[in-house]
Amino acid sequence: MNKFWGIFVFALSFVSSVYAASLAVLTEDDMISAIKKEFAEEGVDTPMELELFGGKTSYSFENVQKLKVMVSHLKYDEEQNKFSATAEIFADGVAKDKTILNGRYYLLQNVWVPAEDIEKGTVLTEDMLKTISVRENRIKSSHVTELEKLVGSEVKKTMKAGKMFTDRDIGQVILIKKGKIVTAVYKAKGLQITTKAEALEDGAAGQMIGMTNLKSGKKFQARVTGAETVEIQE
Repeated sequence: MNKFWGIFVFALSFVSSVYAASLAVLTEDDMISAIKKEFAEEGVDTPMELELFGGKTSYSFENVQKLKVMVSHLKYDEEQNKFSATAEIFADGVAKDKTILNGRYYLLQNVWVPAEDIEKGTVLTEDMLKTISVRENRIKSSHVTELEKLVGSEVKKTMKAGKMFTDRDIGQVILIKKGKIVTAVYKAKGLQITTKAEALEDGAAGQMIGMTNLKSGKKFQARVTGAETVEIQE
């Protein structure tokens, strides 16, 4: 009995393998790839994501060696990101079916984001960042996505890996903190005068900040020129 069942299971497995080998399948991913190619033919070769919500999106045929889908009559609405297209299915070169596909398309853009969690106060370097593809309609005017604008900036709050930066999340590196005692320099006609002063606010390179002269108590404005110096402006 055991030998009989063993032969039966083997035979069933063999039949299943033969059946699977003779079954050709066209998936939704195949449909999407064909539509993307048609978009490229129309001059829209920007990376994109597609969502299908109308039409037949998968096919399977027995005893077929090759399935192919050809897309035509592509129409798309740039304002609503909707599209429609005709997909014709060929099995071994013979037309088998035709369907109208409808959906939405989303153009993608590469943006720079944290490669891992970044602590507040960290000065960004390129190795802390990575690129990901994001739908363009999810990128707001407040997002900062360019590498050159991020590197060298200071993180103002803890950032999670993969999250896009906004202009509130980063800022210039603070060289002088409020309350710090620095050297204030005044230059005029070859004359240079220095004095000690206290910063009344934080300041990054090139920023004007309020200062108090430690000797006279007089308040004045000065430009941050380094971590230990400011330059008094006339």
